[in-house]
Amino acid sequence: QIQIRLVAKQQKYVVPDAPLVVPQHLQRYGLSEIVNHLLGSEKPVPFDFLADGQFLRGSIASYVKENSLSAENILTLEYVESMLPPTEIASFSHDDWISSVSAISLDKFLVGSYDGVVRVWNSQSECENELRAHESAVKCVSALNDAEKKGKVEFISGSQDRTAIAWGVKNGQKKPLYAARGHTDSVDAVAVNPSNTHFVTASADSTIRFWSLAVPKQSEDADLESGEPAPVAKKRKGANADIMTKAAIGTLSGHVGAVTSVCFNRDQESQVFSGGWDHSVRTWDVASGVNLLTSVSKSKYVVLDLDYSTHSRLIATGHADRSLRLWDPRSEDNRVVKLRLTSHKGFVSSVAWAPNSAYMLASASHDSTIKVWDIRSRTPLYTV
Repeated sequence: QIQIRLVAKQQKYVVPDAPLVVPQHLQRYGLSEIVNHLLGSEKPVPFDFLADGQFLRGSIASYVKENSLSAENILTLEYVESMLPPTEIASFSHDDWISSVSAISLDKFLVGSYDGVVRVWNSQSECENELRAHESAVKCVSALNDAEKKGKVEFISGSQDRTAIAWGVKNGQKKPLYAARGHTDSVDAVAVNPSNTHFVTASADSTIRFWSLAVPKQSEDADLESGEPAPVAKKRKGANADIMTKAAIGTLSGHVGAVTSVCFNRDQESQVFSGGWDHSVRTWDVASGVNLLTSVSKSKYVVLDLDYSTHSRLIATGHADRSLRLWDPRSEDNRVVKLRLTSHKGFVSSVAWAPNSAYMLASASHDSTIKVWDIRSRTPLYTV
């Protein structure tokens, strides 16, 4: 047996904190029964338990043994309400590979596909719009917050055709407002800053470009790299040749090989984070174009995606070695990975932090699964 003290941060679940003597073989189900008994719950509530900030995934005895603790000491266990497993609400069929998804609202979202079409779906499995302007596969999409205003950009899509197209309402219909041109290879990632004033694109041409979100009054055909005029719109051919051109404000160069992912530092909008084929995670100042920090993991595996959390202030990355890694961009040691999570059996192609949690994130993989994680546990909470 062992003495435990049960504590909770959620006021409605607080029980007396007097030590309890319990069998060491108890796991979270047995501990949940004790908490529900103390609460007098008519309907049992499932709980998870944390010891020293880590989820208890076995018995108390195994935790005590693994951490070389004395059974004579009082073990403090924090308990939190368990999250219900995800359930499928609807499915949305496409004729080709889906490259990217971005939520417009709680009941509407964007999908980019290798058939070159951007689609807007609602939660009733209805396709509201099929938007055609790209000349090749759509590789990325990003929706803006509170952007449904006439003549304003609502979302952006990037493509293998080397352009990023800004979409909005024009003459009562969703239309391309402009095409951001300048990349010399596929546009594989796009991110909009929280203020909805600028966006960045990452490309297989090894660069990141920084753009104003504002709709230009006329085509901006200057080539920022050489200072020479770029080919004017009338010389272009293809589906988006007649779309007004947007020129980049600046270019961030430093990656060796394709840049696969990019996101803004939501705590400091002048900074962006990027990852690429050179195995590095980089921090940039977009105003000056300076590479502030370069972090490289010892594993030497390609970074396929990344996301930043304002709550934990950590960067999560997905890799070709089937792992997720967590980085602290404030760390002085640019080679330190704070945590490595493994469970996927294929490339981890996408990662996203929960918007309101410092601990929760999700990952998608070439193994055809999505995993929901809490970084206080080394194993995923759920696999979909």
